[in-house]
Amino acid sequence: MTDLESARAGLATTGRHGMPVRANRLAANGAAGGASALSDRLTALARMTQIGDARSGQDGFSPQVLRDSEALLGRAGERLRLSADHTVVVLAGGTGSGKSSIFNQLAGADFSPVGVVRPMTREAYACVWGMDGAGPLLDWLGVRDRNRYPRSSALGEGERSLSGLLLLDLPDHDSVLAGESSSVNRLVSLADMMVWVLDPQKYADAAVHSRYLMPMAGHSSVIAVVLNQADLLTTEQASDCVTDLQRLLDTEGLHDSRILVTSAVTGAGLDDLREALAKAVTARRASAERLSADVDAIAARFAPYAGEAGAGGTGDGEDALAEAFAQAAGVAGVSRALQSARELRAVDYVGWPVSRLLRRDPVRKIRLGTLWDELRAVSAGPQGAQRAEIDNAITVLAGQVAPGLPAPWPATARAAARSQVDEIPAALGEAVGAALPAENSVAGWWRLVAAWQGLLIGAAVAGLAWLVTLLVVGVFHASRHAPTLFSNVKLMPWVAVMVVAILVLGWLTAIGCMSLVFKAADRERERAVQQMRSQTADVAHRLVVLPVEQELSIYRRFSSELAVASGGWTSPG
Repeated sequence: MTDLESARAGLATTGRHGMPVRANRLAANGAAGGASALSDRLTALARMTQIGDARSGQDGFSPQVLRDSEALLGRAGERLRLSADHTVVVLAGGTGSGKSSIFNQLAGADFSPVGVVRPMTREAYACVWGMDGAGPLLDWLGVRDRNRYPRSSALGEGERSLSGLLLLDLPDHDSVLAGESSSVNRLVSLADMMVWVLDPQKYADAAVHSRYLMPMAGHSSVIAVVLNQADLLTTEQASDCVTDLQRLLDTEGLHDSRILVTSAVTGAGLDDLREALAKAVTARRASAERLSADVDAIAARFAPYAGEAGAGGTGDGEDALAEAFAQAAGVAGVSRALQSARELRAVDYVGWPVSRLLRRDPVRKIRLGTLWDELRAVSAGPQGAQRAEIDNAITVLAGQVAPGLPAPWPATARAAARSQVDEIPAALGEAVGAALPAENSVAGWWRLVAAWQGLLIGAAVAGLAWLVTLLVVGVFHASRHAPTLFSNVKLMPWVAVMVVAILVLGWLTAIGCMSLVFKAADRERERAVQQMRSQTADVAHRLVVLPVEQELSIYRRFSSELAVASGGWTSPG
């Protein structure tokens, strides 16, 4: 199980508002508000880490910050699942500081070996006031069974106030040459409260301050500094040492750390130390405060990824993108080609056949076929230069939506904008194709006009036949028994007028109907333009804008979670 999964598991067993059951126990011991807030902060940190994991690497979230966050979440999850009835306090110090002597004094027995000139404490020793339930916690801390010592809680009133204390004597920090630094660092990172034991001669040791105290500046509320061996100092010397030590701690940011003066030899000051430990144990909040300080430190490292700028938005950029997509899809050209194709196609139905016969325009058919070839090609999607227009439009939009945002968000916004770029040409082609009518489709009234024009042509042909008959029979007397209707020469002018009238009527019908065709084709072009623009705008929104808005939404969520993790406000759950 990874650290992040461990943290989720620790936060998964929840009560109302997502508070871990362990945090509920802390609340029952008098720290309800703090435990609930810590649970919310850890949950927010886990969400921030998830967001960062998907955006790590070069110019992204620092992998080290993410690893440290996952480690903290894992540690917090383990600590919250383990005994909330115990407060882990570590005694840390160098050789000869009297750390182990103080441990033995507090424990009431010589449990930990004491050294003066060379490191003696090579392993952690634990004394527990109230062993029930402490086993899993000691296992987690890595304290060997042989180094665990129970302390009876019935030794007096003072001892009962320490019930729940788990006191650790750490390996001497200056035994790093013996390879103990990792053990010291680990236990310091797991402790609920830290007590640093310094001696009068080395209380300003740069190694102690730079390696341990300065990095813990954010944890000053759970750090106590003990100036031991007060029996070797006069009252004035002890006061001077305390003043100088306080100055050092203030300089290092440890303003809230308490300084105690003790002597493991005479026992002076140990009651004050017991009182400080008893307060931490009684409050049952040291572990929460330690974890809260850890979250503060990690949240501060996440803060640069939120910045101070707003998340921006697509705004007018979406309109410009939709217009660029419409141009790349050739909406204007397609609509004009569609109008021309419809007008050319209408001639076959509403045009006057006599005019077509006289003109004999074979190019019209070729132009009609070419137009539909072009429309079919456009429906396949933008190519070449049009694709370059799409890329440029996306680049412009991506540059507008995240101005001023810290890394990695501008880069992730650009990546989101281009996340579906390969699908755009086909989608635009489909959007254009959906607005086009079927290639051979005709309007219903065209067929009625064609029938009417056919009827007129038939009438004109019949009239011409009548004229020929009158000419042959009436003028040349080809038949002596023909009916008057076909032999009366006086009818010829009237028949000729009728034929001309029919021809003129057909010609006028064609002109009028073509005028209607032009208007209908223009309206169809406008409808197609609106539909194609609407569809291309939908493509722009769905494949470019929506992914960008989702990324900006994640940025806003990250900023909100950072506010929770930083303790700025508490999530309502």
